[in-house]
Amino acid sequence: MLLPLLLLIYVGATFTLRRVFRLWLNREGSLWELANSNLAILTLLCLMTVCIGNSDVNFHHELAVEKAIRNKNYAEARMVGVKSLETTRTLTALRAYALSLEGTMGEHLFEYPQYYGADGLLFAPRSQETLCLNADSLYAYLGAAPSVTEKPVDYLSCICRNESGKYTALDYYLCALLLDKQLDRFASEVKIYCFEQDTLPRYYREAMLLYQHIHPDFAAEKKDTLMMQRLDEYLSRQKEFSSPQEEKNFMRREYGDTYWWYYHYQ
Repeated sequence: MLLPLLLLIYVGATFTLRRVFRLWLNREGSLWELANSNLAILTLLCLMTVCIGNSDVNFHHELAVEKAIRNKNYAEARMVGVKSLETTRTLTALRAYALSLEGTMGEHLFEYPQYYGADGLLFAPRSQETLCLNADSLYAYLGAAPSVTEKPVDYLSCICRNESGKYTALDYYLCALLLDKQLDRFASEVKIYCFEQDTLPRYYREAMLLYQHIHPDFAAEKKDTLMMQRLDEYLSRQKEFSSPQEEKNFMRREYGDTYWWYYHYQ
C-alpha cells in the first residue's frame, strides 16, 4: 500500500537533488572524496534502518512470551521481563495464560505489575493483531466466551457457577477477585470452591490472612505461622514513614512481590 507513495517520494527527492547538486555531481573528484561520500551514505542508511526498527520493549516481551507458550516452555515464559515495571494489557494477559498453563497462577501472578485489574486477565478487543494467540484461544481454554457487555469477574463467576467452563476457569475467577480487591467475595468463594487453607497457593493464603486481619471475627484456623509473622512485619513497617511516596517505594522494595503490597498500593 505504501510502495507507490515511497517510490514517488524517492523519484521526486532524487530528481530535486540532482538539479540542486548538478555541478557538484558532474565534476571529477578524488578517490578519497568518493570513498568518504559513499561511507557517509552507508552510515546514513544504517541509521535509518535502526530508526525504523521496532524498539518497543513490551512488544518484544509479548512475542517472546507467545513463542515460549507455543513451545510449551511455561517457565521460560514466566521469566520474560520479570524485572520490568512496564507492561501492556496484552503482555499481562499472556503472562496469566502462561501461569495458568503451568498451574502456578496463584503462586506467581503478583510478581508482575498488575495495572489493569481483572481486565488484565483477558485480551482487549482487537489488541493483538500481530500475535497468533488471541481471545478465541483463551476462551476455548477457559471453556466459554463472555458476552460483549459482561465484565471479566461476572463472566468468570458465571462459568464457574454454571460449570460451563473448564477447571482452569476457577483460578482465573479467584485471581480476578483478588485483582479487583474484592476480598469479602474472595473469602466467601474460597470456602465454596476450595478445601483446607494450607492447600491454597501462596497468594490465596496471603489474601486470606489479610482478610482475617481486617475481619478478626472471621472463623478460620491460622496455620501458616511464617506468613503470619511476615504480615505482622509488613503492617508494622507501614507505620514507620511520614511520606506516602517514601512508604510506597520502600514497601515495594521489601514486599513488592506480595498481594498485600498490591492491595494497599497499586
